[in-house]
Amino acid sequence: MNTIVYYKNRSLAFHASVAEALPHLQELKQENNRAAFDSAIKKVLPQVKRYINRQLTAALKTNTLSEGKYKVEDFIDQLYIVAYENIQNLTDKQDLHRWLFSQADKILEDVIIEEIFDSLFFRNIDNYTKAEWDEMEERFSTDGDGDLVMEEELDDNSYSKNDYILEDVFIEDKDKDIVENLNAKLQDEQISRHINIVLHELPFPIRTIFDLSVSQAFLPDEIAEIKQIPTEEVEQRLSHARNSIRISFEKRFSMK
Repeated sequence: MNTIVYYKNRSLAFHASVAEALPHLQELKQENNRAAFDSAIKKVLPQVKRYINRQLTAALKTNTLSEGKYKVEDFIDQLYIVAYENIQNLTDKQDLHRWLFSQADKILEDVIIEEIFDSLFFRNIDNYTKAEWDEMEERFSTDGDGDLVMEEELDDNSYSKNDYILEDVFIEDKDKDIVENLNAKLQDEQISRHINIVLHELPFPIRTIFDLSVSQAFLPDEIAEIKQIPTEEVEQRLSHARNSIRISFEKRFSMK
């Protein structure tokens, strides 16, 4: 199976498994069994936890947040509280996974948007030179290119897709030659690392939409619900992310 199809199918399967948890969670809330509720919801949060982890990692690498100031578990604890207080308001179990990402996004935005003023604006990274990209990779590698170290392991590491591939960016049939050219020049690790570097340079609203689309396999209208913005804006930001990454490959690796 094609790698990108495999990851998307796996994410969609997990979306379905999360949906099935809603009746049980609502029953536990009805019984006021907070301990059992927290234990049960923990089992449906590995992808949300990864999402939070990636956004905090990116914010640290771009000096948006101070190192050591925030932990993934702090955000997850807030999410537990929000979920417990509001779980009974959900009427369609298919909404649960989108709703959890939406709440996680709000918690992240309250911190990240508040701490960086220009995160609401598009950075013009199109003019970065090859030397500047190389310098960013050197800094990226020196700082360590992995995610934040969590105090707790994820409940299911099989859902921990961290790598990006060219097909996440070059999605049109006309891009096949570009993909073949870059795959011949670069190793998978180089490709994934470069895409991560570019994403870290993009503003939080754009970076997170790309993550929700590619890593979590949400459709544009579902992301619009999570972000509470028009679908057209989601599509524009996805296009902006992909175009920025595409241009960066052209500048750095001389695709033409």
